Amino acid sequence: MSTYRYVAYDSAGRRLSRAVTAQSDDQVKRMLWDQGLHIVDIRARLRWPTLEQLFPSFIRVRPSEVILFTRQLATFVRVGAPIVEAMSVLREQAGSSLMRRALGEMIVDLGNGSSLSSSMARWPRVFSALYVDMIRSAEVSGNLDDVLRQMAVYMDRDEGAKRKVRSAMVYPTIVIGLALGVISVLITFVLPAFARLFGEFRASMPLPTLILFTAGTFCREHLPEIFGGLGAVVAAAVAYANTRTGREVMDAALLRLPMLGVIVRYAVIERYVRTLATLARAGVPVTKMLDTAMTAVGNAEYRTGLASVREDMLSGEGFATPLERTGLFPRLVISMIRVGEETGNLDANLEEAAGHYAEEVDYRLKRMIALIEPALVIAVGVMVGFIAISVIAPMYALVHAIH
Repeated sequence: MSTYRYVAYDSAGRRLSRAVTAQSDDQVKRMLWDQGLHIVDIRARLRWPTLEQLFPSFIRVRPSEVILFTRQLATFVRVGAPIVEAMSVLREQAGSSLMRRALGEMIVDLGNGSSLSSSMARWPRVFSALYVDMIRSAEVSGNLDDVLRQMAVYMDRDEGAKRKVRSAMVYPTIVIGLALGVISVLITFVLPAFARLFGEFRASMPLPTLILFTAGTFCREHLPEIFGGLGAVVAAAVAYANTRTGREVMDAALLRLPMLGVIVRYAVIERYVRTLATLARAGVPVTKMLDTAMTAVGNAEYRTGLASVREDMLSGEGFATPLERTGLFPRLVISMIRVGEETGNLDANLEEAAGHYAEEVDYRLKRMIALIEPALVIAVGVMVGFIAISVIAPMYALVHAIH
């Protein structure tokens, strides 16, 4: 959609100059002709490019907005409202420009006869592949409102898990940031003043002060080189992480970190089994269910290990045995899947396993924070003690130098 400004005259001879949103200038002409207007000029309105247009891969709709949209759409479907009318109402309530634009073009696609899933598939920055697959299965089975509610619950739980991880990193980040800020101020303003005083009295600085002063001087004199080197390292790390080999190495290393590795592993397992449960309850075919769940895992080592499960399952081995053979899942998950296969209650067992590992991730996150906090206090205490000695020791040294 683009914005056009037109100049036209109505039947009474009044001059009209207004802006209108349309897909092309031909659409604007047809719209004005239908209103009985005499067209004088139509021009595309020049606008500065938005952040979304400049950096399309970085601008996405917030998960909370997609969750709200999903819940509201489920309500409209349940009461029997037409999809196009529901989309029009939700478009007016959308908070972000990307969401409004996506819903606007989806309304056009639906009016032209496209299915809801295919119109959503055109907007991967708004609707994930899992979301589109769920909607596609709902269109076949006819239970769109149930699937939308399941998807909202799934996304809400997934976003809740991410929020817990982010909140766990807030305290360490603030403490480390404050410590680095204090050191920067001392190195930049306090220690150079001490250095000048020691130079005037021809006295030697204490060792802690000398270490901090030397480090500060080096950083000031080589600041461009330091930032350039750090930038090169970060750029190289990002470029390597975006390669297939880099993702595999980094994901494998992440799973083997002390404390955090277990949390990441359990979070991956919880996401995988919950995705399977949601897809199974929505009636997605088995082959599509496995492919979508494997994509949603988000860890290269698990994706590699799960690649063989699909073929083994289709060859008639069931689900639990091939999954056990990967060596990536605990015995509890395998047992619950095996019982679910035997009783025909797989989706409920998967949901129960996902709930167990969600609680396990929450517990281990709290325990890790409980261990990190005293470690950070000790580290900051050592840092503050070293800084205090670096600042106080030269005062005594100067007093002795004066006497």
